[in-house]
Amino acid sequence: MRIPEFLGLALSWFVITLCFSIRTLFYPFSPELFAYVFLFSGTSAGLGFLLHELAHRSAARRYGCYAYYNVWLLGIILALIMAVITRGSVIFAALGAVYIVPMMTAPSLDIGAMKKAYGIISLSGPSMNLLLAAFFYALSFLGGIFAPLGAYGIRINLWLAAFNLIPIPPFDGYKVFSWSKVAWALFAVPSWALVLIL
Repeated sequence: MRIPEFLGLALSWFVITLCFSIRTLFYPFSPELFAYVFLFSGTSAGLGFLLHELAHRSAARRYGCYAYYNVWLLGIILALIMAVITRGSVIFAALGAVYIVPMMTAPSLDIGAMKKAYGIISLSGPSMNLLLAAFFYALSFLGGIFAPLGAYGIRINLWLAAFNLIPIPPFDGYKVFSWSKVAWALFAVPSWALVLIL
């Protein structure tokens, strides 16, 4: 039985936020510290994951596809186990994916056009993370609590973009690379460079 999409997205957001916050449970427990880290994680990592998947879904629907987010319960369990075992130092972020079903297929369908469509759909997720990194960069200049939130959001979203642009299956980068090596390089190289610098 498939979990309703909204519940799957909410569960995925909660779990990835918890995984990024779980390291605070291995210190002398402080409810205030946990709440602080959970808030930071939810508005950076959680939001980055959520909007990444919704960007895929939106792009696919613009191409006339039937697209929906499907949570992987095994991925949820593995993410929690990995976060506990590693005390939050390794995050398993394969909690679900957007499933895409073309609305129509025909023998004469142009393969190049299909590759381009799937390449752009795949690129939309990492592109959203890069936009969020830029948003958090701007946010960091507001000072106060926004400065550390912005710095955290930049790092997390750059990592999500770079990670997803790895050009091997099942990552987004594989479909982007198969469609256009130039487009892949324009997004992947700066993403990885910034991750290494930061």
